[in-house]
Amino acid sequence: MTKLAPIRAILRPLDLSQHLLEVELTLPAEAVASGAVAALPAWTPGSYLVRDYARFVDRVRILEGRGERSLEKLDKQRWQLPASKRELTVKYRVYGNDLTVRTNHLDATHAQIIPAATFLYLEGQLDRPVEVRFEGFPAGWKVASALPQKQGAHLAKDFDTLVDSPFEVGAFRTRSFKTGGTTFELVFTGAHNGDEGRMAEATRKIVEAAGAIFGGFPFKRYVFFFTFTPKLRGGLEHKDCTSLIADSHAFDKPEGYYALFQLVAHEFFHAWNVKRLHDPVLGPFDYSRENPTKMLWFHEGLTSYMEHVIVLRAGVVPWSHTAKELAKCWSEQVQRPGRLEQSLEESSWDAWIRFYKQHEFSPNSSISYYEKGEMAAWLMDAALREGSRGKAGLADLFARLWTRHGENGLTDADVRQAFEALSGRDSAPFWNAYISGRAELDPAPLRRAFGLEMEARAPWESLSPEEAKDSAALRRAKAWTGLVFTPNGPTVQNVIPGSPAAKAGLSFGMEILAVDGWRTSTAADAQRALAEPGPGAKAVVLASDRGRVFEVQVPVVESPGRAHRLVPDLRTGAAQRAAFAASYGQPYPAAPVKRGGRR
Repeated sequence: MTKLAPIRAILRPLDLSQHLLEVELTLPAEAVASGAVAALPAWTPGSYLVRDYARFVDRVRILEGRGERSLEKLDKQRWQLPASKRELTVKYRVYGNDLTVRTNHLDATHAQIIPAATFLYLEGQLDRPVEVRFEGFPAGWKVASALPQKQGAHLAKDFDTLVDSPFEVGAFRTRSFKTGGTTFELVFTGAHNGDEGRMAEATRKIVEAAGAIFGGFPFKRYVFFFTFTPKLRGGLEHKDCTSLIADSHAFDKPEGYYALFQLVAHEFFHAWNVKRLHDPVLGPFDYSRENPTKMLWFHEGLTSYMEHVIVLRAGVVPWSHTAKELAKCWSEQVQRPGRLEQSLEESSWDAWIRFYKQHEFSPNSSISYYEKGEMAAWLMDAALREGSRGKAGLADLFARLWTRHGENGLTDADVRQAFEALSGRDSAPFWNAYISGRAELDPAPLRRAFGLEMEARAPWESLSPEEAKDSAALRRAKAWTGLVFTPNGPTVQNVIPGSPAAKAGLSFGMEILAVDGWRTSTAADAQRALAEPGPGAKAVVLASDRGRVFEVQVPVVESPGRAHRLVPDLRTGAAQRAAFAASYGQPYPAAPVKRGGRR
């Protein structure tokens, strides 16, 4: 097979304070001999939304001798290149001022380069190698990437590999460790109030726990990009690296570290689940449009659960914290109205147009394949443990899939076959209930498999003994109208379908001006005033809708809301305790102090 000549790319800063970058691409003659179409991806793998990166690109031109001319633009993200017997050089400008794991960000302190948002590719030539160089950046800045280097160039064997390999340019800090024959590099950008030594040690334990599931690592080098900035959090997986963003000020309490460690575990687990074990739709990619799949519940939802398994096995997050996280997610999923409207397969398929494009009614009509998928994964782990009499769990299902399928593509049928082989059960009931169906989550398997009870408490059951004796406090705690307010004021964010507020005609975006004659200036004011009458009474609400003021009576009913707590079952036997330890790598938890509530 003839070796393809590479595209040579050079990145130069135009004006870092204005977030501007110049990209120069030299296209080999063999690539443009008959003309070609250059295109910019519309999205980046791992983030299932058409982002139209071409809106950040302009001044696309071709160099001719000492001059240059603009290229003909065919549509929003494609340019026509002329036929040429000689190599062609194309230049263009890129704007990047959005600090997320999926977008470019350049300023005076660093440059984060997301290849999908930066590099043009030649249609029909995704297998052509690309060499990337950096010129003109400030003295002292370095370049970090998972790509191998040769003579100052970063080498991508094809465009898919380039897209999967972000760059960090700047005066970053680094640490590294080696385990299992693989070198792991940690790149730290941005100031924070945490301990990077603690982060590095926890990362080592996490990768070892994950690697143990699969019997080792499928790479010899892996890079973690840690970026710290206030009030942001996110992660994006890549085949040989991952990009992580964390809140700069989160590490003054243990929960800040726990959140980061879970993020590390989640994105690292993706090195297998979705980057190598994946629906064939998810690679090779069509970068010009959506690539829908019904399996995001598997790739993302099960990974969201496995992040807990991994940090527990690694010993970097305590069970007490994980139990709170799981119970909170359970509460949200069993009370989200959209649970009755959309299945996990449907949520996965519609990710491109619904999950990443939420609107006011979304909580009432849709679910998240992340959170609902996490709960389905928990129940799947329980079903596997129960069916195998404790011998196998979800981690074993992934190990089996990796051994049998590796990087050769994975289908829903393959996952079902592995479930049946390990559990000894027909997969249809579970899939019909939780994957393709919309059944209510059932906590019973958690008790049978792991000896864990899901305790549900009504709002008034969480009152202190002193508050419970106060009839007014009890009345207010029981009150509910179905209104959800925005954080910034008494504006309606959501109205629960079938609730008293919905039946009274209140809707999204309306402002609650007063309740029972009392002005409501904040969301808290409105909630207190609506609760004051108590169940069985009515509240007189003065509301505004697009400038029109009107009055309506809203019945107040007993709240259906419940908060959940995960507690050990006092009746738990040796089998459940052993299953708990097998799944989570920790001893069965001690029983907490008993509080009121129903199970």
